[in-house]
Amino acid sequence: MSGIDGFINGGGAAKVVLTLTQAENLANANCEIIKKSAEAGNRSIVITMNNPSPLLKDLYKSKDIDISKVFFIDAITKYALGSLPGDIDNSVFITSPSNLTDIGIAVTEMLKENPDERTIVLLDSVNTMLIYMPTPTLTKFMHFMSSKLRLMKSTGFYLSVKDGLDPILLMQLKTFSDGTEEI
Repeated sequence: MSGIDGFINGGGAAKVVLTLTQAENLANANCEIIKKSAEAGNRSIVITMNNPSPLLKDLYKSKDIDISKVFFIDAITKYALGSLPGDIDNSVFITSPSNLTDIGIAVTEMLKENPDERTIVLLDSVNTMLIYMPTPTLTKFMHFMSSKLRLMKSTGFYLSVKDGLDPILLMQLKTFSDGTEEI
């Protein structure tokens, strides 16, 4: 994981990292990134389309991850429940994973909140996004996110299942990223 450490502790340089893992390791990879970010004293924003934020909070706590500086843009809970859950601390709930406009606005607003604090943005996961939108729409959004993160001097991790992407989409994601790491 030394490559991930380098991006997390990159000394203020904004980087976008395509992070690839095996399907069965997706949750562990998510935890590893957030744990290393917390240990480095960073603020973390998790854009989750894969697991509801209340479940991620419990998972992080079970792995002894300090969640005091972890914030969530949750695009699945409200969609799945039809309403907000009881645990809404440090969370923004989006109506649907396909609502990219609201996701983009939420990211921008959260990044503006503490512009001088080093922030890591984790998008979990690219593969889940493909369930809710066609590849061209996803590609445009990922290009937008990469540009937004660089302009706002934040580091982004795009978590994806290693062999779960179309080769053309994988190539496009690599062109939007500053590096590719495997966990």
